[in-house]
Amino acid sequence: MSDAQITIFWGPEAQVRSSQPPLSCLYIDAAGMGNGASLTLMFGREVPLSEQVTVADRVLAGVQRWRDGIADAAARERTAEAELAEARAEIARLKGEPSDEAETGGAR
Repeated sequence: MSDAQITIFWGPEAQVRSSQPPLSCLYIDAAGMGNGASLTLMFGREVPLSEQVTVADRVLAGVQRWRDGIADAAARERTAEAELAEARAEIARLKGEPSDEAETGGAR
């Protein structure tokens, strides 16, 4: 096994694909297949399928935690933006000024 540390920045076109045994591989292309940096992870032929499943389960759990953290941060950001918009509208109402929402009919 080779040790390496790699940093790849994800793009909006990132893709992941895989192949099944006997050559179990996970392909990650950060910018869309064939458009930039990619990473291929594979098991050696000597790794039993039961161990491959154990490793894949750990990877899956780690990716799920990563995704959930991103989703939580996005939800907090949306909530903060909504609260800020409501506060601005209330300030405008208290000052007797039309709010952005009133001026645009709620459309943005």
